[in-house]
Parts: sequence; structure tokens; C-alpha cells
Amino acid sequence: MVTVRIPATTANLGPGFDTLGMALAYYNYLTVSEVLKDEEIHFTIKGEGSYHSSNVNQDNLVMRSVQAAYDAAGWQKPKLAFSQVNNIPFSRGLGSSAAAIVGGLVAANALMGYPLAQETIMNLAVNLEGHADNVTAAILGGFVCVCNEPEQNRLYTHKIVPPPSLRVVVLVPHLKLPTKKSRSILPDLVLREDAVFNISHSTMLAVALQNGDLQTFGAMLEDKIHQSYRFALLPGAEDAVFAAKNEGALGCVLSGSGPSIIAFVEKGESNREAISQSMMAALDAQGIKSHILFLSSDNNGVTVIPDNKSSEGSNT
Repeated sequence: MVTVRIPATTANLGPGFDTLGMALAYYNYLTVSEVLKDEEIHFTIKGEGSYHSSNVNQDNLVMRSVQAAYDAAGWQKPKLAFSQVNNIPFSRGLGSSAAAIVGGLVAANALMGYPLAQETIMNLAVNLEGHADNVTAAILGGFVCVCNEPEQNRLYTHKIVPPPSLRVVVLVPHLKLPTKKSRSILPDLVLREDAVFNISHSTMLAVALQNGDLQTFGAMLEDKIHQSYRFALLPGAEDAVFAAKNEGALGCVLSGSGPSIIAFVEKGESNREAISQSMMAALDAQGIKSHILFLSSDNNGVTVIPDNKSSEGSNT
């Protein structure tokens, strides 16, 4: 039996479309165990997605990822039972699909005795997810810069451990926004000056974080190629971003493709509550309910938990 803990992730961080990601200290847990041939396969889910427990099939991302790991290792997959405790909300821009993929791959690799290298796990995860930012952050932890070159079969990553004083305020709307829908509204072409803006901002953002310069990091959380289109799918989102900045947030962006919104603050600052309340009020004015998560970065990434430590229901 193997239990793994997988962090939530936020991606893009404004200008870093499909290239920047960060792991958050908010977790899903997956337990996978072998069962006897004559035993019935069980797949149980607690928390987010528990209503799917009775009709899980081979298209489930966890099961597909487990199968992909066994195939990559050249092993015959045994009969397995699955148990999930999900805290990461679905279709909210917080990496729920990345968590399922990474959890399945890492759990299967652990069950097999770790025949697959981390690089192989990352490439499998990117292929299953379709983009690299969330899955690499979930695997490595911390803040991750990623460059994927599928034609050359190359994946470049660089991990930065954020300063311990960095905190996030996450606004989670009570509505779903599938990534596929959020991507479908983006234009095929962007203006050259907008591309230059995003390239320069994403570069300086990473450098500032590496240097522990949170003020510059916050100033670089600006975008000109995707957020304005996605704001149209969530009434009040742009107002929430403005409100967070007005209350003193270092910066505020859509989390991934949305609809969650993430504001960055420094530990110890007294404006955390004001920021969260102003963000919620902006959505509430549009009739959209939401809740807040106060989080820090997760710097370890996906973790295999020893059998003698219980994880169920824990989120610390």
C-alpha cells in the first residue's frame, strides 16, 4: 500500500502563460494498494468529487496515470484499489487535474519500487495534462519555471524556493470553469508589444523571487495576453483583482485559467483580512458566492507518506 500527498498548484502567475507555476500548501491524498485477484476493486473518494465514487471508470485521471506509469516501466499492472481524500476544488484553477495525474504516477512508481526516474514522471505528467506548469510544480514544489519542447522531447525546469514570508490569499468562487472552456476564448495571435510585455515581466518576476525581492515580484504580476479575455467569463473578477491591489496586496492574478483569484501578501501584514473581504465583496456584488483560503507555498512537492503516518482529512 502506498499513500501520496499532492499539493494544489497555481499557474501562469500573470505573465507566465503555460511557463510558470507554484505549489501551494493545500493537499489531496491518494492511497493505492494491491488486492487479491478474487477481490472486488474499490475506488472511494472523500471530499471533492465524492459524488463520482460510484461510477469511476478507466477514463479517470488517476487510473489512467497509474496505467501510464506501469506501461512506461514495462510492468503488468496488478489489480488495485484506490482511495482519495480530495481538498483541491475541481475546475477552479488550482491544479485538481494535475494533482490526480501526479498522484497516480507517483503512487504507481512507489508500488513498483521506483523504476521510473523523476524526469520520466514529469514527461508522462506533461503528456497526460497537455501543459507543463501545474504538473511540474506539483512534482517539484516551490515556484517553477518550465520550458517544454515536445518536438525535441525536452523538458527544462528550474525550481525557486519562495521567501518564507510570502503568503497567498486565494478567492475560490462557487462556480466551475473548465480549463478547456477558458482556453477556447483566447486569440490565436497576440500583438508583438504585448508579447514583449509578458516576456519581460515573467523574466523579471522569476529573478525577483529568486532574489527575495517581493515588491518587484508583485509589480511583475501583470499580463496582456490572456487575463482580459478570461475576466469576461467571471463577472466581478477584474474588480476583485483591483480591490486586492487597492488594499495593499503585492499583486493579484487569476489562478491558472480561473475562476479562482490569488493575491500575494507578506507574512505579518495586517491587510490580509481587508484583502480577502474586498475580493469576496466584488464577486458578491455580481451574485457569486465564494470562500477564502489563506495559504503558503509548498516547497516539497508530491510526497510519499510512510505507512505509519495517517493523512486522511489532514491539510497541514
